[in-house]
Amino acid sequence: MNTSVQERVLSVISEVLDLKQNELRPDVSLRDELQVDSLKQMTLFIALEDEFQRSIPPEEADGLETVKDVIEFIQRKLEEPAPV
Repeated sequence: MNTSVQERVLSVISEVLDLKQNELRPDVSLRDELQVDSLKQMTLFIALEDEFQRSIPPEEADGLETVKDVIEFIQRKLEEPAPV
């Protein structure tokens, strides 16, 4: 796992959800433990799009349940060719 990507994702999540980074564990559930509703999820993914300059279609983000899922998803997105 790329630690730079992980740190950036954790930074965005903590900023959007107003949490300290040390409160975020890879296995923490976005919906159940962090109380991320659909509006917060949309805000989070817009912030991640801005941070990483990658599009995150809602249908691709639907299955992301934990912080680790989000980190791995972003890493996969970064391996795709950059948008023109």
